[in-house]
Amino acid sequence: MRFQRSAVRRAIAAVAIASGLALLAPAPGTAAPHPPKPHRQVYAYVTSLDGHVYVIDTRTNNVLGIGTTAVGGGPDQVAVTPDGASLYVTNAFKYVSAVNIAKKTVTDIPYDKSELSPDILYGEAIAPDGKHAYVAVQNPFHGDKVSVIDTATNQASATIKVSRPDQVVINPSGKRLYVSDSKGGLSVINTIDHQVIATIRLSEPANGMAVTPNGKRLYVTGDSGTVSVVNLAKRKIVRTIPGAGTGGLAISPNGRRAYVVGVDTKVRQGKVSVINLTTATVTKTVPIGDIPPSTGSGRYFLPSEVAITPDGKGAYVVGSYGHGTPQGTVFAINTATDAVTPITVGADDTMGVAVGRL
Repeated sequence: MRFQRSAVRRAIAAVAIASGLALLAPAPGTAAPHPPKPHRQVYAYVTSLDGHVYVIDTRTNNVLGIGTTAVGGGPDQVAVTPDGASLYVTNAFKYVSAVNIAKKTVTDIPYDKSELSPDILYGEAIAPDGKHAYVAVQNPFHGDKVSVIDTATNQASATIKVSRPDQVVINPSGKRLYVSDSKGGLSVINTIDHQVIATIRLSEPANGMAVTPNGKRLYVTGDSGTVSVVNLAKRKIVRTIPGAGTGGLAISPNGRRAYVVGVDTKVRQGKVSVINLTTATVTKTVPIGDIPPSTGSGRYFLPSEVAITPDGKGAYVVGSYGHGTPQGTVFAINTATDAVTPITVGADDTMGVAVGRL
């Protein structure tokens, strides 16, 4: 079962002043100390099939309605620029929406102005320096590609020819882009000249991918529920982790854990598997959503994506109940206690999630 993968935010800046700090006059002839930098609050940004991006304050898990931004029908994945200033949202209707968070403006970046264009947008990634966004575009008539968006101009500045591109991730240095295809291949791309320099064979098509903070390994999920561990220097799978999940995954900022979404098929309930990356084992499973009645009827949550806060203390999971529910749900997980908080978001399924500071 393939999980669809794929947030606007507004700023709340608070000045962080240490408790009990003494205000001392500078000594003559010395420079005054720099004022403390303002604290950058963390927000989760969630796309909804109702055509909006919603912002969640991760301190309170409250949805900030004033941060809601319309981005058109069918928004899917969302990514945040490193400076926290912009969002890039892929849309089922063949364009990317660039959202300026402070100005609350949306710029649509189309790929083909023809109303009959068969462009289909899939995964996306933003370079660590924030200068480019990379979007997988499939088009059976005009050719498949990864489109390179210049974030300064919000225009497509280059294309990279890749057959049937799907998931897209970039390594921490920004020098290598990894693009999976729907046939189980993984293209390694040099971001300087946009050339494919190698191909890695995966055991199955990827549903989710994430690179470790040190850039040495890539973790990949697929329909089997097994996570493949790719050594990026050797360019091959060096380990597999069974029974983890089939959907999106995210790696903790310290590189010690991976969080993988999926479904516990025995009880028909959504789950998040926590993987110890040192031992490559699933250490625990956090259930999310309700268990259907024993009769087998009823709904259960199908998670699709997960994002982790910069401090690693929170995980946010989006997905669908699969029955055209009139409201969406996000599950916030306290990674220390495994406490799960459901959050009602929008008026349709939640599709993509990203976390960033502002």
